[in-house]
Amino acid sequence: MDSISLMFIVQIVRMILNYILLSQFEFTLENFNIVNLISFTIVGLSLILFLKNSPLYNKVRNRKITEAFNENKDNVLIKRCKLILFIVALSLVVISIYYNRGYMFFYVTMMILSVLIVPVFEELFFREYIWNYLNNFIKSKSKVICITSILSGIYNIGYIDVIHNYIMLYNNSYYTFEVIISKIIIGTVFGIVLGIVKSRFKDVSFCIILRSLFTILIRQII
Repeated sequence: MDSISLMFIVQIVRMILNYILLSQFEFTLENFNIVNLISFTIVGLSLILFLKNSPLYNKVRNRKITEAFNENKDNVLIKRCKLILFIVALSLVVISIYYNRGYMFFYVTMMILSVLIVPVFEELFFREYIWNYLNNFIKSKSKVICITSILSGIYNIGYIDVIHNYIMLYNNSYYTFEVIISKIIIGTVFGIVLGIVKSRFKDVSFCIILRSLFTILIRQII
């Protein structure tokens, strides 16, 4: 319940920020992306500052976890793997922007939002803070992976204000029942994969890079 409450609070705070910021601009898709960039950044930084000293959500002070994290940081193979994945993701972003240069500004803001800001924000949220919180009460790693995956799958439906504004900008068929179900399934499957990565390597940065790469590939397929 605490994790669900935190998810709800994040939704509400973002909605309020977006409402305030959008009231100062003309309601266009470009401005909507810029407002989302700002609100995600503000809420993300606030969340980090708010939870950084919490022993329930942030276990950096735990010696064993810190040592395991440092061991993984020093692992050359993991570093190289992350570097390769980062280069692949960056290359795909550049290629995508090049082929959509007729809508350069819109596509750049969209890519920054979906490939950088959102993956950092949501992976820290689910695979770091909520993950750490659940570990205080659940000893089974598989259960932690399942719970965080289901929560992130539900969260993958979208942010309430984002759904509302996209329906206004496009049409009422943008979020059909089939689309919602597919988003939950995709988000849950991605969550399981990322949860396994988190459990195996204890490195949330690995999850962030993989999440960005998944997002780019899905966009290219769709």
